Amino acid sequence: MAASTDIYNSAQSQPATELRIVLIGGRYNDLRSGKSSAGNFILGQNVFDTSRRTAQSEAKQQEVFGRRVTVVDTPGWWWGWSREETPKLDQIEIQNSVHLCPPGPHVFLLVIPVDSNVCQEFKSSLKQHLELFNADVFSHTIVLITAVDPYSDEVNEFTLKRIPAMQRILQQCGDRKHFFNLSNKEDRDQVKKLLEKIETLITNNGFRHCSVDRSQGETLRKEMRDLTERASKRFDQVQKQRKKLKELIEGRSKSH
Repeated sequence: MAASTDIYNSAQSQPATELRIVLIGGRYNDLRSGKSSAGNFILGQNVFDTSRRTAQSEAKQQEVFGRRVTVVDTPGWWWGWSREETPKLDQIEIQNSVHLCPPGPHVFLLVIPVDSNVCQEFKSSLKQHLELFNADVFSHTIVLITAVDPYSDEVNEFTLKRIPAMQRILQQCGDRKHFFNLSNKEDRDQVKKLLEKIETLITNNGFRHCSVDRSQGETLRKEMRDLTERASKRFDQVQKQRKKLKELIEGRSKSH
């Protein structure tokens, strides 16, 4: 399989079908959503770093089952947190994700582990964070339910039906869902079925991708640069203060 590349450096020829996917989701306590792992599973390559929290939105591209598939991984938010409690830079990175797969994503995959303790606060948190995108985001969303244990779809379905808050989230997303057993990476049929569901969604949406305001992309990039520069200046100031304090302490020690 050809090596995965950043989207803007891809030199692959375009197959008949192109799919653009943005992974979204959060974390609960110490339980991560598994977005990066799901992205690697879809692309069939370990292109997203799963050893650390995703801090920046990142796009990778690969040919999968004859389709040119672009996957964008994004920073997660804490489930239960309001959008105002999510760091501004994370909000900007989440918003910017749709600009990394021009002209816009076909689908958002909302990644939720099957054993998450989904509560009512999840639904409110989800709604607020999805407002970072356009109003039609729910019509472009599939819930991707991940598991690391080899549960059957029947067991997963039974588990979901016992969680009212999850049922309400699924209703918001048109009851579109797919199960991923991340422990069975050899089962590529899971990926094939997901891509088929995405294509069905695209057809039902009249072959429209999620609309993206290009001018917003420039504004977001400027905001990111400004925030990064301010953070860098604050860091430099702290380092200078620490250096002065250290010199002061060392000077007093020598005088005694």
